[in-house]
Amino acid sequence: MGIRSALKKELMNLDAQGLMTADDVRAYLKQHIDPLTQSDLAQINVIGRFNEHHSQVQAGLPSTEGELTYERHRLFNEIVYPKQAVERWLMRV
Repeated sequence: MGIRSALKKELMNLDAQGLMTADDVRAYLKQHIDPLTQSDLAQINVIGRFNEHHSQVQAGLPSTEGELTYERHRLFNEIVYPKQAVERWLMRV
């Protein structure tokens, strides 16, 4: 994570609000997908599904991942995801 991203994340105060940026979600997925039980292809598939969802949300298109809720940060207008929603989505995937 670059210095600008770190400063922006700190200014948005996401940790205190229980929110995650798309980069945070990708890091969370990489960390919480057990490499012993999941093949590398399965890990790539889950992250790819998230990337597809995030791209659709950015473009304003309907998403295929209905359970993965998001909101826009009021000041920075960036798409952020509630951590609980990401955890629930990962359990269902």
